[in-house]
Amino acid sequence: MAFHDLLFTPTISLFIILFSLFSTPSHSALTCASQKLNRTYANCTNLPTLGATLHFTFNATNRSLSVAFSAEPPSRSGWVAWGLNLAGDGMRGAEAFLAFPSSASASAITLGRYNLTSYKAIDEVKAFTFDSWDLAAEESNGAVTIYGSVKIPDSARNVSHVWQVGPVAAGKPGVHSFEKKNTDSKAAFPVALVGPNTTTPASGENATAPASGGDKKNGAAGESFGVGFYFWLVFALMIGVVAI
Repeated sequence: MAFHDLLFTPTISLFIILFSLFSTPSHSALTCASQKLNRTYANCTNLPTLGATLHFTFNATNRSLSVAFSAEPPSRSGWVAWGLNLAGDGMRGAEAFLAFPSSASASAITLGRYNLTSYKAIDEVKAFTFDSWDLAAEESNGAVTIYGSVKIPDSARNVSHVWQVGPVAAGKPGVHSFEKKNTDSKAAFPVALVGPNTTTPASGENATAPASGGDKKNGAAGESFGVGFYFWLVFALMIGVVAI
């Protein structure tokens, strides 16, 4: 075999390997815009970590919050969780819905309520300290979605929410990773969950309340007036300079 043939063969093999690596599909982060759910919600926000999303509707009249949290577990056997902390802004003290594949069936998902008593201990409970209902979970294309509704207590202020993913060991949720993306998975809730007069933002990816039509119209008119006024002012000054 010629020397150039010896070089050519490994080159072709390397090309095939690289092509396979770069052409292999991978899961992309979930987004509000691309995600399709079986239920409808007024708002959605792309959470800042773990490629997760949260769809939600808050009814200020009865203080009920309906949510759909979606994230990809670290492995197919892993867990995902979302919850509320009514007394702080971290994981400790939060009460969360947690879902992971059932050991009884590959297509079934186990969904339960858990208290996060510490960063290394989670305890399953029968009920939260606040009402919760309408629970369900499903898996689609590697992502797990948790559906649920809760009632925000009248005494709750500055409600924060937490979300997380982790492994399952011996059929039970294990301790999650302590990478920055995991420890940063907490935030103030996207809207204020206080008082019967609370209003939620209009539907949109970032759950941002748009200005009313009247405000937009008046703003545009004011902007046009401002630009036109300064144009004619500059023009008049130029004419005056030329005349002098």
